[in-house]
Amino acid sequence: MSTNPDLPKPIPLTPVTDGMPRRAALQALLGGVGAGFALQSTVEAQHPMHRLLSNPAVIEQAQQRAAVTASTAFLDDHQSKTLEALAEAIVPGSTGARVGPFLDQLLAVESAAEQRAFLGALGAFDMAAITRHGKAWIVLTPSEQDALLREASTVHAITSPMRGHFENLKDWIAGAYYSSETGMRELGWTGNTFHQQLPGCTHPGGHQD
Repeated sequence: MSTNPDLPKPIPLTPVTDGMPRRAALQALLGGVGAGFALQSTVEAQHPMHRLLSNPAVIEQAQQRAAVTASTAFLDDHQSKTLEALAEAIVPGSTGARVGPFLDQLLAVESAAEQRAFLGALGAFDMAAITRHGKAWIVLTPSEQDALLREASTVHAITSPMRGHFENLKDWIAGAYYSSETGMRELGWTGNTFHQQLPGCTHPGGHQD
């Protein structure tokens, strides 16, 4: 893994004393039903988010850094805005759950290969927007974004690299969303316990195919 000397030092994790500790809930949700629900791509075991979700301490620390750090650690301003717009289009609610800043913190300490793959996927959607509509992804209308996402999520992987780019970003974004407090509560965490049954998907055309 690469390291960034400009990253803030790890923030001490604050123990939770009320109800079911959040880290314990993360372990239960993401180690079982949660991770299986969030990451359903055919390359699930190979995706770095699968590995990261198995370590709740890393997830929680990155979320805490994202909550208190105003500047980005890895992405530039345009990339950050593009990620935020893509995340919201793929999993509605991602902006409020701070999926973009959280992923920025995770990517800052990921391997160079995973960083390149992520930036390649992000850039591919920006280029698709420019090719189709003559403007960057962040200024597309919601219907224009939805049409490009539907195309990318249904095209055969052999005929277009966009399917792979979509699956890569989807797994990063879905994993980030469902490891946030917002996503965990959607999966059934109440602060004291969590439900064994998962709620139905409420994001048509979003994180699931």
